[in-house]
Order: sequence, then structure tokens, then C-alpha cells
Amino acid sequence: MLAMANRSCRSSDAFIFRVVAQVLLPLLAAGRVFSAAQSTPQDEPRAFLSAALNLTNDEISRIAAGHVFARTIAASDKREVATVGIVRIAITPAFYVERLLDIANFKRDDAVLQIGTFGNPPDARDVAALTLDDSDIRSLRGCRVGNCGVQLSAEAIQRFRRDVDWNRADAPRQANALMREMLVEYVAKYRKTGVAADMSYADQSERIDLAREFVALADSDPGGLRWFPDLHRHLFDYPVNQKVDYIDLLYWSKERVAHKGVVSVTHLAISRTAGESPAEYAIASKHLYGTHYFDASLGLTILLRDRSTSASAMYLVYVNRSRLDVFNGLFGSITRKIVSSKARSTVSDQLARLQRTLERQFADSQAQ
Repeated sequence: MLAMANRSCRSSDAFIFRVVAQVLLPLLAAGRVFSAAQSTPQDEPRAFLSAALNLTNDEISRIAAGHVFARTIAASDKREVATVGIVRIAITPAFYVERLLDIANFKRDDAVLQIGTFGNPPDARDVAALTLDDSDIRSLRGCRVGNCGVQLSAEAIQRFRRDVDWNRADAPRQANALMREMLVEYVAKYRKTGVAADMSYADQSERIDLAREFVALADSDPGGLRWFPDLHRHLFDYPVNQKVDYIDLLYWSKERVAHKGVVSVTHLAISRTAGESPAEYAIASKHLYGTHYFDASLGLTILLRDRSTSASAMYLVYVNRSRLDVFNGLFGSITRKIVSSKARSTVSDQLARLQRTLERQFADSQAQ
């Protein structure tokens, strides 16, 4: 593992991350890349995969036969890692969404240490199970603006200095309580003001403005969310003009990434897109906060019903575009290659696991 002291040179090993569990995160040329006149409903998913992702007929045939496809896609920013994964699953799109809404079970995995959803309004009970790693507690003890081992805003850093009595034996309990309190406040503000609540990380000398990062991610590819303009507007205008046919789920999780328990907050926006494109659903994910590693992350999941068969089946297209904080040092280019490779293989493994799990669950539900 590459042990390094600052934001630009942290461990590459730490980034063998579970890209699929991070709902969501992506930018894909989709939707209107071809017209209905160019393909029949039975052919639309294949035409979509060909036109939007430049897949060959052989690649599409392998996906149709049940094989997982994953590859790295171009990124315009040196901090970005972008990955696409595709799999055919013998379930309906509605069944996938139903399971996704039960996010705790959907993300059930050995690497997911803790997880929960935020109510509307969020409440302290929503995050009662959340605890920080001891290593994060130690980092917070000496945390200063511009020098902190946990990603936080300047205001949050000052609160940990002011509100936790680090000389007391119960300082870890105080720190955990304060983190839970701040996450509830953050989500409450986000539910009211949307992007205006986006944090600015002040843990290093170079501050990271999440609002600008998200806009840059969304604009860094000519396709992606902009091929689903209503979903794009919904995600970036939230909570203004919310529509009844959108489902918004905000959840928190603590997931094992290498040797760290990474606490994060994610906004899932689920859109029924039938009639707008070959997709039945488009699902965006916005990584609102993370204690480590991610400067920003956006994801897009597209569910395409396979109409070439009478059996229930769909194609799942998952694209994640993330900006990470490890690529600027002496070994930045090497680290980037390692992370990109690991991300690609992780997407493939996780989609294969998702395929097996959901097909078994769907078969069981049909047998009842």
C-alpha cells in the first residue's frame, strides 16, 4: 500500500472500492440517440447499447447471453475514474426498483458495516446506529481547518474543536453524537435548499466545493444525465418543483474501503422514463458526503426491458463517474491506472453478484 501524507498521495489500495454499492454514480449518452423509427420495440435495447455505448454485435450478444460487460470510459479531469457496466438480468425493471427502495437489504454485503435511511424530515433516530472508526476519532481530536484526517467543512471542523471536550474519557461518545447530529442537520438543509446545502471540504489546504464538482461531473460528458433532461433538472433543482412520478431516497452508510470505515450520504433520484427513451427507469445517485477519498461522485443506472422474449428480463446499464483525491502526487498516474483497473473488475464482480441475487429473489417471488 502506498502510504502518503496528504490529499494528493493517499493509498491506492484504499480504492478497491465497491463501485456498484455506492449508488449511484455516471454519465452516459442515452435516451434519444436514436428514434423509434430506427428500431422496433424488440430491438430498442440492442440499438441503445450499440448507439449509446458503441458496443459491437459480439459484445451485445455476450451480454444477451448473460455475461457481464465492464470497461473504463474516458475522463476529462485527471482526478476522475469513470466506469460502465452492463448486465442482462431475468427480472422486471419494476422488481429492481422495488428491491432498491429497500436499500439496507439491497446493499447487504460484508463490506457494508452500517446503513440506514433518512426520513422527511430527518431525525436523530435515523442515524442512531452510526459510529465512527477509532482512527477517525483520533483524527478528529487533532483536526484543524486545512489539516484534518476526515473530510469536513470548516464549520464542522470548528464544531468538533468547540463542542467535544477531548480531555474527557467520553470524548469518543461525544464525537460520535456530534457527527450524527451534523449529518441530520446537513440532510435537513439539503431537503430544504438542495445544492445550496452542498458542503465545501476544508480538511486540506485546497478546498473542494461539492456544488461545483457535481456540476463539472454532469457536464464532463456530452451524454449522461443530459440525455434525461427531466432527471437532470430534478437532481440539480431538488427540492424545487418535485414531481409525483419521482422517488427520492436519501440514505447513509458506513462501508469498509480497504482498512477504513467510510461514512457517506447519498441521494437516489428514481425516474420512470417510459415514453422518453427505451429505458423504463433512469436512476441518478449523488454522493452528498463522504468521510474519505471521494471529492464527488455521480452515478446513473438505466433499466431497459428486454422485449425480444416473452420472459421477464431487462438490461441494466450502470455508469459511475467519480473524482478522487489520490492522483496528483509523484505516483498519481500509476495510482490512477490501478484504481481504474480495480474499479472495472469490481463493477464486473458486483454486477454478477447482483444478477444471481435478484434472479433468485424474482424466481422466488413468482413461485409464491
